[in-house]
Amino acid sequence: MAIIALLVALLLPAVQQAREAARRSQCRNNLKQLGLALHNYHDQHRVFPPAYVGAVGTSGAAFGISYPDDNANGPSGFAWGTLLLPHLDQSAIFHNLDFNQPCWAPQHAMAAQSRIQTFLCPSTSGGDTGFVVQRWTSGSSAAPGDPLPFSPEIRFAHAHYVTNAGIHQPWGRAPAYSTDFSQPEPIDGTGQSAIQDGPFYRNSHIRIADVTDGLSNTVFLGEHSSALSDKTWYGTIPFAATCPKPGWPSECNSAGCLVGVHSGPDTHDHPQVIIHAPNHPFGHTDGMYSEHDGGAHILLGDGSVRFVAQFMDPLTWVALSTRNGGETIGNF
Repeated sequence: MAIIALLVALLLPAVQQAREAARRSQCRNNLKQLGLALHNYHDQHRVFPPAYVGAVGTSGAAFGISYPDDNANGPSGFAWGTLLLPHLDQSAIFHNLDFNQPCWAPQHAMAAQSRIQTFLCPSTSGGDTGFVVQRWTSGSSAAPGDPLPFSPEIRFAHAHYVTNAGIHQPWGRAPAYSTDFSQPEPIDGTGQSAIQDGPFYRNSHIRIADVTDGLSNTVFLGEHSSALSDKTWYGTIPFAATCPKPGWPSECNSAGCLVGVHSGPDTHDHPQVIIHAPNHPFGHTDGMYSEHDGGAHILLGDGSVRFVAQFMDPLTWVALSTRNGGETIGNF
């Protein structure tokens, strides 16, 4: 019995390592499939999909939800993953959606909760069967507080991959500069402007030609574990909140953070250098995070997938997160 126990003790770590290696391989392959879908979309539309779609300059209410919020979010709210469905062998779901209606319309409830394996990393422990979307009830889009579920309850499917908005958080913009995320936002007292310099944000229409840093030097997608916060491929809702799971010291973010993240340093609230590198221990809900040991997978614009170390040079991470910063990037 003692010999058997010893053999089990020796073999168990090896079995666990083999299982995690298989999970990491599947996670990597998912990002490769998403990279192919992004380029197929670009071939068809001559532009990459936006992080999500939202009408600006309109106000109203639909199915119990008023719009816009102070970040100018409104319908339809459909996100990058929904737009990629035809390129992921999910045309049946895509063609059952009415894009003239908000993504949160009751008629879309079944599609909104569709569990699609390509968006799920098997190493993630925080859930993959969908989640209840919350709304903020105090504060603002830049600093949402006191989250509660929408009423009636709205559920979205999980995604363990997110889009890259660049250095600055578009969901942190002042209301006066929220209608068009492609325009610079002057930040009071800093002499600087916040520019959406990543490839994905609301209503973005980035072409390959716009990624002047080079596709191989620009992060498009990356991991975000639902053990930290819930993300989706499906869409966003005005006044939605994206909050950390219990035990994390970070704060809530708002609607756009349901589908995207940024790298920092963001002049909106951190004039000092605070960078959301992958697997940052603070657990930013708007940063990339994986449960793999030592780092996270990212998809570069050329369709290649890399595993980046969580202890990589932070300024290299910032440079990789911009599409047009003109930085020189060495090995990473």
